[in-house]
Amino acid sequence: MDIDYGKAVEMAEEENAHERQGRDGPTFGNKTRLLILVLSIVCLVGLFSNAIAMNFTVICMDDVVRQQWDNSSSEPHWLNSPAKISLLFSANAVGSLLGTMPYLPAIEYIGVRKTMSTYGFISGISTILMPPAVAWGYAPTLMVRILQGTGTSIIFSLMGAISEQWSILAQTGTFISVLSSSIQISNIVTMPLAGFMCESSLTWRGVFYSQGAVTILAYIIFYIYYRDCPSKHRHVSEKELGRIKEGKMEKIKGYVPFRAIFSNKCIMAICLSVVGGSFGFFIMIYYGPTYLNKVLGLDVKATGFATSLPYVIAIGVKFVAGPLSDYATCLSEKSRLIMFASGSQGMFALSFAIMALTDSAVVAQIVFTAGIVFTGFNVVGTVKCTQLVARQYAYVVMLAVSVLNCAANLFLPTLVATICPTNAPEEWSRLFIAISVIVVFVNIPFVILASAESADFTKPEFRAQQKLSRLESGKRSIADMVLRKKSKSEPAKIHDMESNFEKPKIFDDDLNKY
Repeated sequence: MDIDYGKAVEMAEEENAHERQGRDGPTFGNKTRLLILVLSIVCLVGLFSNAIAMNFTVICMDDVVRQQWDNSSSEPHWLNSPAKISLLFSANAVGSLLGTMPYLPAIEYIGVRKTMSTYGFISGISTILMPPAVAWGYAPTLMVRILQGTGTSIIFSLMGAISEQWSILAQTGTFISVLSSSIQISNIVTMPLAGFMCESSLTWRGVFYSQGAVTILAYIIFYIYYRDCPSKHRHVSEKELGRIKEGKMEKIKGYVPFRAIFSNKCIMAICLSVVGGSFGFFIMIYYGPTYLNKVLGLDVKATGFATSLPYVIAIGVKFVAGPLSDYATCLSEKSRLIMFASGSQGMFALSFAIMALTDSAVVAQIVFTAGIVFTGFNVVGTVKCTQLVARQYAYVVMLAVSVLNCAANLFLPTLVATICPTNAPEEWSRLFIAISVIVVFVNIPFVILASAESADFTKPEFRAQQKLSRLESGKRSIADMVLRKKSKSEPAKIHDMESNFEKPKIFDDDLNKY
């Protein structure tokens, strides 16, 4: 059945207007979108904090090992097995991969609000279950880690979806930059908290109980207050709604042009760049505490604060980079995208190279901090480029990036365990050199193919053009088949059949509506 997309958009507008009747509330100075931004950051922090809590607390679970020895068990505890710890880290990536499978259909048919809340509740409940799971054994702990991983699968995609729904187009860089700071905030919250609790009477268990409870509370508030469409929010004024909607493309529900999206050269360059950069970033996140504690020799509490310091600085960098990217009009939008992306990833790669070559623990710690700080600029490089090129389908691209990140993270623990089996400095040097080279090479295509213009697949007439092309191709194939059959017996009619073949007029009418 053919769809009149112009009429569909008009009906959606009428429905939104009807939803708003009688639902006026305080508009917070036409800044309701900022409340949504803060609430979204808190919820995203919960997802990521829950996933990384194990990365730190695993180095201070000695009481669990001692308890097994007190019970006169001669078997080595799984916490003393590097292979099992690596598998535990991989379980998070497995959960992320599993979590991406229902996400796209869910966000298409039930929206961001219900989808994000569901993932948030799963993350919060599984985090509270972690301490008893550790006591029960390795298999329950592995299962809980998989559940925690489902939450991280949607973080990048949600950043794109929330930004598309609630940001003003001219402030996209700032909105994404601030929203993405949730990754840094999660480290700032979790690492010092874990360092403090590990050496207090609350022990490492307090990290999981407190974070799980706060996550559940945050998602209850999110479910009550968030709306998938600003026009349906009682606190959004007509003035703010107009600013949010200005210049944006209407999305047809249930329609995603996958082939057009992932055959776009700029999108392919974005995916390659983000995945390569994230590979190095996750080395810092997942193995930063191990590197600082085992290689540089920091104690547990110092490791917690040293791990969180670069993320504090990175947040400041993002708050500067976002507005700078939006309003530094002395350079073209494309030039700004390339400058921030290449500068960020180039310095990140250089940081890895210096860590690999230096013998000074002080220099290594400074460069470790600098490397994470420089990644803060990339959000207004490749991530903003995604938003500008893919527009209403940015969340689809970010979901694909999440899947690729999950796949890479599955092999990350094995890679680290293979290259750094004894945590010797020279082993980590080899790993850092490899990461440095990877980060440089995967960013070269982005520098060449980056764009600041919306892609053709974001435009309203794109689907009508696709249908027209398919129909013309189909009719041409039928005509060719008939011509081949009749070419031997009735060659005189071939010219007439070709001359009479034309596209149906109905599609010309559809295209003229746009």
